Amino acid sequence: MDKHNLVHIADDYARSLTGVAPDHSMGLGWATYKLHGKVFMLIGEVDGKSTVIVKADPIRAAILRGQFEEISPAHRMNKRHWLSIVAGKPITEALLHREIKESYLLVQASLPQKRIRNAGQPARIGVSRRQLQPLARRLATDLPGVSHGRPFVEKLDVYKVVNKVFLIVTDDPGEPIITVKAEPGQIDTLCEQYENVTPGRYLDKHHWVSVEGGKGVTHELVEELIKQSYQLALKAVPGRLKPQGKAAL
Repeated sequence: MDKHNLVHIADDYARSLTGVAPDHSMGLGWATYKLHGKVFMLIGEVDGKSTVIVKADPIRAAILRGQFEEISPAHRMNKRHWLSIVAGKPITEALLHREIKESYLLVQASLPQKRIRNAGQPARIGVSRRQLQPLARRLATDLPGVSHGRPFVEKLDVYKVVNKVFLIVTDDPGEPIITVKAEPGQIDTLCEQYENVTPGRYLDKHHWVSVEGGKGVTHELVEELIKQSYQLALKAVPGRLKPQGKAAL
């Protein structure tokens, strides 16, 4: 992809996303793309090169910088959370679309969400940020055939049934989340209903969600999500390898 295509494709795709309002609030020569007033993309020039700047999860950002020479820590922004992308042969339209959408979703997830509550619903036990991960670990280890380890990076505690991942616990005081599998049709509803449920942080956002404690997250919700994730992972396990136990049926 050359620099003209980079700018044209990024601009067209960002404008196609719901609720996007471009402006030049970051200064002359910088096109700024916002969702409800929050920046998710910039287009400008750095050292004479057309550059697209997008938000990214820090772990994802580190992986991308290692994979592509054309992707580097962002100019002007927090270098841990933002990436600069310049034109080059490895930078495809699909990759550019993906990273722009990822940035858009990260900003979208940080916006206040309207919570849906059912009238007359009985009180449920809330789960705080501090309580979430110990609860998730306990629920996961109570299920048959579960093991865990750190095969990706040290801060990700990965839980598997046989050899299929169903839970990731992020050991980071600044980001005390869990990530679980979900049915694709549930993800938008979960994210709309629960302020602290967002599309999956590390994996396919059409099949995973990330959860942080507080703001409407209950013991019942966490238990339901973990058990469902376990069952979804089990579907990919051959019958002869499936663990025995009521939860595995």
